[in-house]
Amino acid sequence: MHELSISLKTIDLVVEQAQKHHYRKVTKITLSVGVLSCIEPEALRTGLEMASRETIAQDAEVVIETLPAIAVCQGCRHQFAIQNYQDSCPQCHSYQLTVQQGEELQVKHIEVE
Repeated sequence: MHELSISLKTIDLVVEQAQKHHYRKVTKITLSVGVLSCIEPEALRTGLEMASRETIAQDAEVVIETLPAIAVCQGCRHQFAIQNYQDSCPQCHSYQLTVQQGEELQVKHIEVE
């Protein structure tokens, strides 16, 4: 479960930023997870709950937003949504695609007290 190691790093980052600005509690963490990131959102949520125990982020609400995958065809420059890396361009049927969005994991927002 690589989500646990991702969760540990994410909580470290969130706690570090909150403490850097002298906040005493993290109340909400909003993440953006791309559909091609190979991250299972519920496993990530469980990992975040475990990783945040006994930190200022304990009991923080976790919101996970799923980002669709967007690619651009290198042949015809058409931009479109993809479901996986094996998709082809719906206009010219090329497999030469550049993924623009959908592989990322971002801490989008944290709420603190």
